[in-house]
Amino acid sequence: MDMFTVHLDPGRKQPLYDQLYMHIKREIEAGHLSYGTRLPSKRKLAGYLRISQNTLEAAYQQLVAEGYVEAVPKRGFFVSKTDEVLRIGAETPVSTVRTPSTGTEAFVPRYDFSPTSIDLDVFPFSIWKKLAKETIQFEHKSLLQLGHPQGDERLRSTISQYLYYSRGVSCTPEQIIVGAGTESLFQLLLQILGRDNSFAVENPGYYRMYRILRSYGIDVQLLPLDEEGVDVAQLADGRSNIVYTTPSHQFPMGMVMPVNRRMRLLQWVNEQEGRYIIEDDYDSEFRYSGKPIPSLHGMDSSGKVIYIGTLSKPLSPSLRISYMVLPGRLLEIYRTHYISYASTVSRIDQHVLYRFIKEGYFEKHLNKMRRIYKRKRDRLVAAVRKFPEPVDIIGENAGLHLLLKVRNGLSEEELVSRAKEAGVKVYGISGYCFEPVPEGSDPVILLGFAGLSEEDIDAAARILEQAWFSIEPPSNKA
Repeated sequence: MDMFTVHLDPGRKQPLYDQLYMHIKREIEAGHLSYGTRLPSKRKLAGYLRISQNTLEAAYQQLVAEGYVEAVPKRGFFVSKTDEVLRIGAETPVSTVRTPSTGTEAFVPRYDFSPTSIDLDVFPFSIWKKLAKETIQFEHKSLLQLGHPQGDERLRSTISQYLYYSRGVSCTPEQIIVGAGTESLFQLLLQILGRDNSFAVENPGYYRMYRILRSYGIDVQLLPLDEEGVDVAQLADGRSNIVYTTPSHQFPMGMVMPVNRRMRLLQWVNEQEGRYIIEDDYDSEFRYSGKPIPSLHGMDSSGKVIYIGTLSKPLSPSLRISYMVLPGRLLEIYRTHYISYASTVSRIDQHVLYRFIKEGYFEKHLNKMRRIYKRKRDRLVAAVRKFPEPVDIIGENAGLHLLLKVRNGLSEEELVSRAKEAGVKVYGISGYCFEPVPEGSDPVILLGFAGLSEEDIDAAARILEQAWFSIEPPSNKA
């Protein structure tokens, strides 16, 4: 088949790959996709659905693992012969009845406070196009060959220098692995570490990492947060030996882990062999007040911190270029067992990025983005402070989102629903929690501001004020 349509909602707690997997599975079970049907190619379907090929690959591989789909080398993915089994005991299908569309199947907001959006209007298209054109013209055939599995040495060298001066991360280019997104690097890291480990993750936290761990059958300990981030005391029971954390701007709660808490975490990791900290420094480039706090890796002197960073926030999510810094002991394991894995990032993209950083364009772009995002942050904070009821602002000093603790008597569900009815999409914190939010706690709403203009921030904030604090919430009228 050429293509099929499925509505994927990034705002749902269920990951995108799981939503796609469940949709295809239901279609096969219902007989809409019959035995032998060829599924769309990963490249075409990913482009059509506007998702990453990694997301699509995860969905297809889950279907293969469960026997719904068969992967045929050099041909693609085909529906397996499961029709007879699936229909045992099934009800006789009801004849299809076409119902009129209500126009409410897919919610398209006027304003979307997505925490994953960035400002695409200021991407340096002219510079990037120039570098890409020159790369193709002058590099000729060499970049069409497979490069170093860890990424091209020149790019890793520039990343090493950048990390040292911007984040205090002292590493050699040999320690760096360049990969297509944080998730792909994380899955490689799980293979390097081995499955005989127990992980502790922040709760609430980054849901994709949690899902990856659970899909590998790994034991996961949920770490509650206080106003300083991870509660290190929760690690005293010895259940976990690896901690995944976002200390520079905790996702999604927004707090910055202070130095004393970082020191206690480093003390914990050094108390026993086999312990590691995975530091996800996903948006550390954007800090708006106070001096930059050193990375955990920069404070580590014993090689127990694994550093992961990404260029999705400062440049573009679609570049799919992230990097991981391995301590010496883990680097030896990687080179012994996994060096045969090819790099997941195009060498042409790597070379363009190398020149973009080396020739000073990245630093200029980053300084420009800091100014733009600071103005947007200030605009949103000023607008929220005009709200009539007590509203606490959390995590506004760093990153590309902030949180509101709203105490006007409405629940999180009611706040999200009223905003939606008014044409504004906001995100409740419960969507990032791995267990139910305690009853009676004040609702917390997450607002990402990077993807909205300053004017849109003002307009959306006025709508939220009316929707949340007036007796009759406004309706969505374009």
